[in-house]
Amino acid sequence: MSQTFTKEEVAKKNGKNGNDCWLIIKNSVYDVTGYLKEHPGGDDLILEWGGKDGTKAFNDFGHSSDALKDLKKLKIGELAEEIKVPKQL
Repeated sequence: MSQTFTKEEVAKKNGKNGNDCWLIIKNSVYDVTGYLKEHPGGDDLILEWGGKDGTKAFNDFGHSSDALKDLKKLKIGELAEEIKVPKQL
């Protein structure tokens, strides 16, 4: 069973002050802390969405199939049911 997190828990992991960096994409929670230095677009792009829902930004940019594979490896759980937002088609 996948671990669930509240939006408030994710918000605390915003990557600021050496904090872990988590983000939400399509109601899944990802720990991207170790990926920050590897991100081809630089860590600033990820840190902008640290602790938040980056679904729209992620979709708007358009990522490669390799990026999607990397993202799957970083998944640590899901948002708790009561606070999920509708998935964008």
